[in-house]
Amino acid sequence: MRYECSKVREDFGSALLRTADGWQNVSVRSVASGAIVRVDPGMPIAVDGIVQSGSGYVRETALTGEPLPVVRHPGDRVCAGTWSVDGAFEIKVQSGAGARDLDKILRTIEDPAGKPSDLQLQANRLIQYFLPLVAGVSLLTAGYWLWAETWVEAMFNSMAVLLVACPCALGLATPVAIWQGLLRLARMGIVSRDGALIDALARTRRVYFDKTGTLSEASMRIAELLVVESWQDRRAALLSIVYAIESKLSHPIARAIVDHLQVDHSPEVSQLKIIPGKGASALVEGFNVEIGEASLQPTQSPQRVCESLKERGGKRTFVFIDGHVAAVFVLRERLREGVPGLRESFRKLNIEVEVLSGDPEPDIQVPFRLRAGLSATQKAAILADANDQGFNPVLVGDGINDAAAMAGAAASIAMGSGARLTRSVASGQLIHDRIEALPTAIRSARLLLRRLRVNLYYAAAYNTLGMCLAAAGHLHPIAAALIMLLSSFWVTTRAVRAD
Repeated sequence: MRYECSKVREDFGSALLRTADGWQNVSVRSVASGAIVRVDPGMPIAVDGIVQSGSGYVRETALTGEPLPVVRHPGDRVCAGTWSVDGAFEIKVQSGAGARDLDKILRTIEDPAGKPSDLQLQANRLIQYFLPLVAGVSLLTAGYWLWAETWVEAMFNSMAVLLVACPCALGLATPVAIWQGLLRLARMGIVSRDGALIDALARTRRVYFDKTGTLSEASMRIAELLVVESWQDRRAALLSIVYAIESKLSHPIARAIVDHLQVDHSPEVSQLKIIPGKGASALVEGFNVEIGEASLQPTQSPQRVCESLKERGGKRTFVFIDGHVAAVFVLRERLREGVPGLRESFRKLNIEVEVLSGDPEPDIQVPFRLRAGLSATQKAAILADANDQGFNPVLVGDGINDAAAMAGAAASIAMGSGARLTRSVASGQLIHDRIEALPTAIRSARLLLRRLRVNLYYAAAYNTLGMCLAAAGHLHPIAAALIMLLSSFWVTTRAVRAD
């Protein structure tokens, strides 16, 4: 985790500072409150502050959970850990290194070294007492029989005590079973080095999900495409024009449109221009084309066109040809495969589920209770409260704004496509983003812990009875050794067998 945190600090560790000698690239540590820094298009924002000049899209998904970049203008607040998509900003610093919201998140994170299972820790503690106890009983047995009979009985009976004692359920079967359980989780797509994850999955009574990038795909989809009547007979030509422009842009909306259209051939584009915070314009086949927000053409009212849309929500992107609306794209988030069936799976497991989202205006229906507009601090408080109430909460997320909450959960799972910091903090990773594997993993963990508990109870009963019989002289050393081998085989087989 220290490596990952240092990488995050490195990514946001410098800024262009306005000085008497012009703009200079300096460490964020040397930027004081009240200074002015510049952020160019495509660059990370390294400070918390207020925009003084410039407008454009800012991608805030990792911190707020909003799936699409948001427009920021002079007077708006921006935070470290976000990116300027297309605008050049001058920002008055409110918080530099050490006082940024990002730094507050980092300070809540503990070093997530691999944590053993509670049962494994319990077995380790028991075996510390077990071995001295067996040795002590053996010595007492030898002393008694040496006093009561001969040295032969003393040797045989004390040896029988040593041979019948079986620490396998404690020293061998438990750790082997935990690692076998982690292997099963890996086969389901949940990779972890923490035996404690198995404990948490088995005991949890409440699971929390992030929304954007966790329950929903990280990318948007085109839910509807409306072409106005005057362009219906030239639909193919219009879409090829749109494709030609959007294929040259890296904006998330542009990528969604390109993936949707998949045009084989597109016309030449000239005079392509990014309009920060609004969209893009270009000259294509003699047409002046603008694609983006409705504000690209403030004199035009797209309301009548929008009334013909079937989708009432979603993000709307307009195509203007020579100043008139030609088409409208509606973009929406989409749930990951397997999410709709999670509600019933968790109900059967008697587990409550909630969705914690930083997105202030979620535009997607999820099958669980949803809390929107949450900050990283609020998420962490919710998880800490659930932990205090004994729910053993598990959090599944992907963004930097989930990292602090993960530190307060009983266990956490990061999406494989999530932020590096989040993956480093989490107890496990969903390497293929197969979120539907979680209920199966919980069932497997519950079964494994039940078996381990039975093994520990059996070991306690077996060793107590066996040593009593051996000390009383009712077990020959050879019989004691055979019983111990059979017991070890049974305990280990139970621990590692398939579900």
